[in-house]
Amino acid sequence: MRMLASSRERKSYWVSLVSLIAVVPLAVLTGSRGEFVSWLQRRMERPIIIERGSSGHGVGGSWRLASLRRLPGPLPDTNLMLAEVDFAKKADEAVQATLPCALTLTDGAGRRWAALPLPGSLLRAAAPEVVGKPQCSTLTVGESGRRLSIVEIFLVPQQAEGFALSLGLTGAPPLLFK
Repeated sequence: MRMLASSRERKSYWVSLVSLIAVVPLAVLTGSRGEFVSWLQRRMERPIIIERGSSGHGVGGSWRLASLRRLPGPLPDTNLMLAEVDFAKKADEAVQATLPCALTLTDGAGRRWAALPLPGSLLRAAAPEVVGKPQCSTLTVGESGRRLSIVEIFLVPQQAEGFALSLGLTGAPPLLFK
């Protein structure tokens, strides 16, 4: 049996719903202790654009896209994109504060791909010369002035073209390799 709600109950329902819409975002803002606001600010920062073949100064040193090459993919109509980024460290503390980093591949159509999480066997089969080089997730800081090479691998459709690579560092503007 269905009972009709009184006008007072309906009013209470709508007041509660509207207050939830206001209170939940406020709770997120206060509960994050400013981290949400700083995350939004970082998302709105313009990336540092680095042209291919040149190096750019970012957090803790100099960054350069060493290579971005297409390899045969393990699945039909796919390719592996191997990205190598060279990094000459200058300030260990600044770099340590921004780790871990994240590389993202974007094509000319705006599609985005994250790096494969455990590319061990794919990497050994496709490009054995880069096996053993660190990925963004495994990068650690060593002595100053040392040049590091970061390697990531992406699985992309065969028809994808016009790639750009974005390097995201915690608390720093992203680096965009075009």
